[in-house]
Amino acid sequence: MTIGKIFPFIASLFILGACSNIDCPLDNVVEMTCGLYSAEKKTSLKLTDTLTVMPLHSDSVLLNRAQNVSSFVLPLSYAGDVDTLLFRFSNAEGQSATDTLWIGKTNQKHFESSDCPLSIFHTLQTVRWSSHDISVMPVTIDSVSLVRPIVNYENIENLRIFLRTAQ
Repeated sequence: MTIGKIFPFIASLFILGACSNIDCPLDNVVEMTCGLYSAEKKTSLKLTDTLTVMPLHSDSVLLNRAQNVSSFVLPLSYAGDVDTLLFRFSNAEGQSATDTLWIGKTNQKHFESSDCPLSIFHTLQTVRWSSHDISVMPVTIDSVSLVRPIVNYENIENLRIFLRTAQ
C-alpha cells in the first residue's frame, strides 16, 4: 500500500476520534416511584381496585385508571415547594372516594452538559395525607413513609403508601 492511500485512512481516524461524544442520559425522565403496601401485614400489595392520580387544580391525569399494580411512577412539578396529589379509588361496585397526598420538596436544576436538556431533581422533605372513611370505599391510604428522599433518574422506591382495606 502506498502512502497516498494510507494517509486519507489515518487522517479520517484522527478526525473521527476528535469528535465529541454527547453524554446525555438515555432515560432522562425524573419520576417519583411509589410502592403500595398492606397497612395490616406491612407487605407489598397488588391493588385490585382502580386508582387514578391527579394534581390538585389541574385537568392533568398522572396515573389513569391503574389496576393490578403494586407500584407506579409519578412526575413532580418543577416549581413550587409542595405538590398536592388526589388519589381517586374506585371499584366495580360503583364505589369511589378520594384521598389527598401533600409532598413537600425542594427542586434542583441538573445539567449533564450544555448539549443536554435541563432536568429538575427533587429532594422530598415531608409527606402528609388525608384518608376517607373506609365505609365509603373499602380501600384508603392508611399511612405513607418516605423511603428515599432523592428523586432523580434512578427508579428506586421513594414512597411507601400503606393502604387499609375493609377485608
